[in-house]
Amino acid sequence: MAGRLLNDPEADGWERSDFPIVCSTCLGPNPFVRMQRIEYGGQCHISNRPYTVFRWRPGTDARYKKTIICQEVAKAKNVCQVCLLDLEYGLPVQVRDQALGMANEGLPESDPGKEYALQRMQVEGDLDRSQYETHKPNDLLMKLRRTEPYYQRNRARICSFFVRGECKRGAECPYRHEMPTSGPLSEQNIKDRYYGVNDPVANKMMDRANKLAKLTPPEDQTICTLFVGGVTDDISKDDLRDQFYPFGELRSVKKVASRKCAFVTYATRGAAERAAEELANKLVVKGERLKLLWGKPQQPRPAAEGGGGGAAAAAGPASGYPPAYMPAAPGGGGYYPSMDPMALGSRQQQQQQHGPPRGMPRPPPGGAPPPVPAAKN
Repeated sequence: MAGRLLNDPEADGWERSDFPIVCSTCLGPNPFVRMQRIEYGGQCHISNRPYTVFRWRPGTDARYKKTIICQEVAKAKNVCQVCLLDLEYGLPVQVRDQALGMANEGLPESDPGKEYALQRMQVEGDLDRSQYETHKPNDLLMKLRRTEPYYQRNRARICSFFVRGECKRGAECPYRHEMPTSGPLSEQNIKDRYYGVNDPVANKMMDRANKLAKLTPPEDQTICTLFVGGVTDDISKDDLRDQFYPFGELRSVKKVASRKCAFVTYATRGAAERAAEELANKLVVKGERLKLLWGKPQQPRPAAEGGGGGAAAAAGPASGYPPAYMPAAPGGGGYYPSMDPMALGSRQQQQQQHGPPRGMPRPPPGGAPPPVPAAKN
């Protein structure tokens, strides 16, 4: 710092920027977000260098966020200035470096060493050409990557007065009225997350990746169909065909828009197994993570119940329908249940068995029934 030309206002090495380096989650869903720009408003938590601080509110229900590291340090690891997660995959540094097989080459611990390392990387242009852009994404990154912003991370902090039972604001309190959860995830360190060492979030994600279920091919060798779930309206058959065609010849691709799924059938069983092995837990089409499973064989439909066969069974009435509801012959008039002359007879038989309705006298044996009394006005 002392060896620089102090007569040049740009030679002090301090950061002067017009916009922060942040991810989509920290920026928020509002495209017209208003930011506060404060030159030399803070000290970087990693390099201890003064930098330009940006402060904004990513949403109406979110808390105010600000940058905590300078842009040179963020470019060195290709991370967000707020959450310190990878800008491309949205993963912690420890998970990304382990997936790519990169050694943890962080900045020196001493302040002069950090200053010299950042100055050398800036002169050589390593900050503008990130070393992570040359690496191709592998299977682990495709399984764990975040395909859409997670705005729940921007929620307000927990009210400390509510935890002690002393908050009197009620619904007007800008903080969350929840009890904090204890565990390893609550003990996070900024430097550990940046350098990718002892990060509890990264350890949890690696354990989850090891426990991901693998697709086991079914024993039936005739099954060559894969089930794809979570297919949105933006994903067409051609998009699915482009994803599955490199593994073998496709027999058919059927999309069921009402169920948001699709069925991909291969011509051979080997091609279906290769596709299931390569795309399991990492199938992403147009930014949507899709679910991939083996298809199940179609169950045969049960035979129609009922006796009789031949032409007589075909000409007879369908089972389960009374004769009164049979359709009329072509050219004839319609038939209704009220036109059945036996309908009233069944009512008389019912009266003989159970007696006349309530309020009507019982007829004498062998005689005519008494007249029905007239209704009173």
